[in-house]
Amino acid sequence: MKKVFFMLALALTSTAAMAQSTRIIKGAVVDKNGNPLPGATVEATNGAESTTVDADGTFSLEVSRWLNTATARYAGMRKKTLEVQDGDMVFRLSPKYEMDWFLNVVSGVVTMERYARNTNVPNTTYSLGLMGGFLGKNWGGYTKLLWTPNSSFASEPAVPTVTIGATKRVFSFMHAYAGVGYGKSNGRNKEYDSLKDPSSGDEVSITNEYSWNNDAMAFDLGAIFRVKKHMSANVGISCVTDFDDTNYYFSAGVGYVF
Repeated sequence: MKKVFFMLALALTSTAAMAQSTRIIKGAVVDKNGNPLPGATVEATNGAESTTVDADGTFSLEVSRWLNTATARYAGMRKKTLEVQDGDMVFRLSPKYEMDWFLNVVSGVVTMERYARNTNVPNTTYSLGLMGGFLGKNWGGYTKLLWTPNSSFASEPAVPTVTIGATKRVFSFMHAYAGVGYGKSNGRNKEYDSLKDPSSGDEVSITNEYSWNNDAMAFDLGAIFRVKKHMSANVGISCVTDFDDTNYYFSAGVGYVF
């Protein structure tokens, strides 16, 4: 009989100890407008316990009493982690691709046509710029500014090439972009001529070299990549042309996503 009482007391003690080592957390998972998200999961952060949210958006989960935080997840939404509390826990989830603002620092290479007699000889220098805008779930917009600091290349280096355009999400990590704008078409020409020296009668070679920059249209094409949560990168090509002379800007950049 004593053995039976001892075993019963041991079982009750073990049950009480287990009850003290766990707790029940409850609450709801909703979107930013308060609509329930049935099928979402709530799990102990870095733990094995998890549950599926009911049709009305509520949940109840038994977890370790020492658990500090719990995490809610739902497809297409950013996960959210909250500290465990005694009252109802309400997880308000936001879409992964709602609208993200970004700002990138851009640099690259500019090419210019240089004319020597009838042969086009490419001429290059560097460019610096900024690119910023917003990336939406599907569509977004941007503005890009590109400067050519080399005054021997560009007659007006302080005047940037400005393009404004739209972005389109292609993959979860990539947005394509295209735009139009204004820039300066820079060119350089070298002309060869010969004159007869009246005193000696010999022909003398003369070289005339000059440069110009004309108002021109700019066309932009490229891609923006979501490298990390708060980091973006871009690559692209810009064409600045007055439909006679053309400059090409090959650029790349990195920046911050807000």
